[in-house]
Amino acid sequence: MGGDAALLAVLLDDLLSRLGRAAWDTLESWVGPQPLRLVAESLAATLWVVSSGISVALTTLCGILADLLAASGVSGDRLVRRAALGPAEVQRVLSWGFAAAAGSWGLSRLRGLLVPALRWLKLFFFLGGFFHVAASPESPTAKAGLLLGLWVLYAVLGRLTAPPGPSPQLDAAVRRLEWKVEELQRRQKWGGPRNREE
Repeated sequence: MGGDAALLAVLLDDLLSRLGRAAWDTLESWVGPQPLRLVAESLAATLWVVSSGISVALTTLCGILADLLAASGVSGDRLVRRAALGPAEVQRVLSWGFAAAAGSWGLSRLRGLLVPALRWLKLFFFLGGFFHVAASPESPTAKAGLLLGLWVLYAVLGRLTAPPGPSPQLDAAVRRLEWKVEELQRRQKWGGPRNREE
């Protein structure tokens, strides 16, 4: 079991290395090798300093927590001491965190472009699945179960591709219109023709 985790870590690190190498080659073709090397060395030194600082802070906090656990008689102080990460592990966690943040940002940008296409694709697959189930030689009970499952899948996918909520511009426009309506109501109440007769 421990070997599986080590193999997974190696595969994930290899994936991150390949992604990094592809990004490096692309940037090198755009910027050139010398400026990119200087920027990379500066970033690597900065990342190592930050990783070392985080590692020292984690080691200190884990040591304090382990001492508190040992003083209170609760077992687990050895486990807490082993939880302290070295600078290389912190650097790996920071790299994966940056990759996850960049991926999330990229996917959120792509989502706005892909949502209309996904709606049509979802409808196409749903209709294809519906006609396939309707034309299949299954029993009516099996067809009903398959159609129910297909409908649930369609509903779940509909939640994923639901249109986004109202935009801030729309909210601001609604607030401006509400303010104008209130202003008109005040003017009508205090300065309208009905009040002038009284």
